[in-house]
Amino acid sequence: MTRIASLLAVLWLAGCVGEIGEAMPTASPAGENGGSAGASGVGGSGVGVVGGAAGGTGGTAPDPFATAPTCTSGTTWTQGNHGSDDMNPGRACITCHSTMDGPSLTIGGTLYPTAHEPDLCNGANGTNGARVVITGADGQTLTLTPGSSGNFNSRTRVMLPYHAKVTYMGRERAMGAAQTTGDCNSCHTQSGATGAPGRILLP
Repeated sequence: MTRIASLLAVLWLAGCVGEIGEAMPTASPAGENGGSAGASGVGGSGVGVVGGAAGGTGGTAPDPFATAPTCTSGTTWTQGNHGSDDMNPGRACITCHSTMDGPSLTIGGTLYPTAHEPDLCNGANGTNGARVVITGADGQTLTLTPGSSGNFNSRTRVMLPYHAKVTYMGRERAMGAAQTTGDCNSCHTQSGATGAPGRILLP
């Protein structure tokens, strides 16, 4: 075990790995605005950021998924299953709606300012310009504005598989892999599941 720990320490210092089991960020092309860009790919997520300036003295942006769990807003949903577009942020919308006889959704999720926010914590309010952009297999685009809790949803039919990205202040965070479920929070949990590195995150 000591040999493995030593090897991991050497690799970490050499920049070959991040946290155990996590791929290190890889470079992405510069954004349209000429800013440098970075991408964080973890598991099978293929999530990357384009546009904006990279942080740090070496030009490499820090990994936004390497953060401690926190409820950034400091506020939570307390109304249980009372019907509202802002209900149960962070929870799997479509799964819950199908078991609780809620409205049928094709897309549903929560946008957060940091990567490991707990369920029921209110997320990123879309009135600040954040948008979730869904592009179906047929090329049709659906642009969603998160509500005050960070929740976004739609009943509009989306042809699968689709691609998704979040845009905010001239930057975007895009999923590299095409998706076949619109129940975004079923993978984008506090810790991440099925290859997702954590929450749907502002770029």
